[in-house]
Amino acid sequence: MQRPPSVTLFGILNFVFAAFGVIGLITSFALFSLPADSSDSVIKLMHQSSGYAVWLKSCIPLGVLSCSALLAAGIGLLRLKSWARILSIVYAIYAIAFCLAALLINLIFMVQPMFQQVRPQQQLVAAVAIGGPISGTLGELLWPIYPILLLVFMLRPKVAAAFRPATPLLM
Repeated sequence: MQRPPSVTLFGILNFVFAAFGVIGLITSFALFSLPADSSDSVIKLMHQSSGYAVWLKSCIPLGVLSCSALLAAGIGLLRLKSWARILSIVYAIYAIAFCLAALLINLIFMVQPMFQQVRPQQQLVAAVAIGGPISGTLGELLWPIYPILLLVFMLRPKVAAAFRPATPLLM
């Protein structure tokens, strides 16, 4: 059977999103490496919140594993390997769950404490300063779009059939 175009597309997109993931890992590591006495309130909160620190430190090895899985799945999808379809499905489920967890963690450890630190006379300044974490949180609502699409397409019967071994013709 010929490879469906969606499998080729998702194989390539897996490479792209794995690269984005590596960039995100480097950025997270760099942000967490900034000094705690930084003038940026987000950096201060990251260092003051032990829960958020644990979350970030656990995200780095999880990110390395998920980027590696996504890259391997991309290679496998382009080569039409059945394990790549399964790995893509597992990755998609993991990524959706991870996005939901990240949203919850950001709301609890970043957005809520920033709102609590705001005095009534600083509301306009605080709205601008809090915009970063809030836009990041909203971005996390958009991030699962790719894993959801990946999951939907990998579960389609035509795609699943493309990964089954060809049956020999009986004469």
